[in-house]
Amino acid sequence: MNSIKLRLLGDGRRGYRQLIRFSTVVVDKGNLIIDCPIHDDAKALHQQFASDLYRIASRLKVIQTVEIKGNGETLYEPCPVRIIF
Repeated sequence: MNSIKLRLLGDGRRGYRQLIRFSTVVVDKGNLIIDCPIHDDAKALHQQFASDLYRIASRLKVIQTVEIKGNGETLYEPCPVRIIF
């Protein structure tokens, strides 16, 4: 498990942590990419747990944008952390 994923799992509500645990988490040139295995999980991450994700991602200085995918398909385009939430 990579260090960014461990940081994202370090806080947040139970449902949020479960979504992150089963997702692929990658940082590419400042873009945090979270790929949930199921489309509905990606939607839940954005709609129900955005505050958890924002709070944690905003503490990580290397994160400039966040992109949320469902099963490899981009559902929420890369957007600056402070704008999408």
